[in-house]
Amino acid sequence: MTFSPPSKQRIAFLDQAAASYHKQLEGSPAAEYLKKRGLSQDSVRYFRLGYVGNPVSGHERYSGLLAIPYINRQGVIAIRFRCIADHDCKTIDKHSKYTREPGDDAKLYNILALTLPVTRLAICEGEIDTITAWQAGFPAVVGTAGAQNWKPIFNRLISGYVEVITLADGDVAGLKLADVIAEKNEHATTRQMPNKSDVNQYYRDHGQEALREKAGF
Repeated sequence: MTFSPPSKQRIAFLDQAAASYHKQLEGSPAAEYLKKRGLSQDSVRYFRLGYVGNPVSGHERYSGLLAIPYINRQGVIAIRFRCIADHDCKTIDKHSKYTREPGDDAKLYNILALTLPVTRLAICEGEIDTITAWQAGFPAVVGTAGAQNWKPIFNRLISGYVEVITLADGDVAGLKLADVIAEKNEHATTRQMPNKSDVNQYYRDHGQEALREKAGF
């Protein structure tokens, strides 16, 4: 499988959109949501999280959603959008918790972490967990959107590490992701969160040091 990088024009558009949504975050429902998830202002700034209050042209369908930019050395290469409403997204017809733009393939989140001179890498399921692990002081951490979105090319990207630690959610889906990664990476190990918990929940319940100890970092 090969991936075609976005054009310079596309990256410029996404950079502009991400910057606009980041400016709209302060005082928004998304800012309150991120605060409840225990994310610091430093984390919010570093990952350029935003709120789609006034959508740029073409993004009208994402109004009211949290904007999560995917960033590499060239700039913003994608934006994933998350529902922050207080409801169970699974119970609503034709409604998803997460939304990508048409034609946007699954990508590793926080891919810039792969440029760090470290020997150990953590992998989380989802962006919020990835940001949480980064905030907790993990030197290198990337995220993926579940087992179904783990691509063969990702195995090549993580092959050079001495150890890869999958911080699995405390459910069947979390273990499935860990198993998919471990199947092709003999240097991969799994640290599963408690039942029905995830990295972010564990961090909020037990704190930074407990999460680092749980993960073995």
